[in-house]
Amino acid sequence: MKENIAELKTEVDTLQTEIYALQTKVNQLRHQRSSFQINVSFPQDNTPEALAEFRQKNAEKSAKWQAEIQEINQSLKLLEAQLNQKKTLLAPKKSRLEWLELQQQVYEGGKLLQEQVKKVNEKANQLEAEIQSLKHIYQELNPLYCQWVQNAANIVDFKATTIPYVYVKDNGFELGNKQIE
Repeated sequence: MKENIAELKTEVDTLQTEIYALQTKVNQLRHQRSSFQINVSFPQDNTPEALAEFRQKNAEKSAKWQAEIQEINQSLKLLEAQLNQKKTLLAPKKSRLEWLELQQQVYEGGKLLQEQVKKVNEKANQLEAEIQSLKHIYQELNPLYCQWVQNAANIVDFKATTIPYVYVKDNGFELGNKQIE
């Protein structure tokens, strides 16, 4: 699963980088198209020759402007198509990556939870063993103490009958109580 995640992450990162580069180019072309300018210099005299030259220069500039705008529009169409294609490829891969990462987190969390349950139960078993040891010491010492003070005595009062313990259930874990023997 880790290899799949790593490979998919590489693919997603590559696609995101390509999308960013394409989007940058599209934005540059859009800016270039929207900020296109033609400077017009009006002739100082109104002679027919000057007006004819003025019209010819403007017609040339206009033709050049239209050719450049058409070239920009064609480039934009190609880039936008590539951009949409990359976005279409990215969406399912990104969703799959997120799902695999979530599965990985759940799996890792489950392992940690199981380890912690094991630790808690080990501590509970150790505590039970220590309580049994306390009971054993008490059972040996209490009669001697009673003889020494020549009275019936109860040195330790065992009121606790359970200790916390984690039980494995069908759909998870349950923190409950385990009877002390």
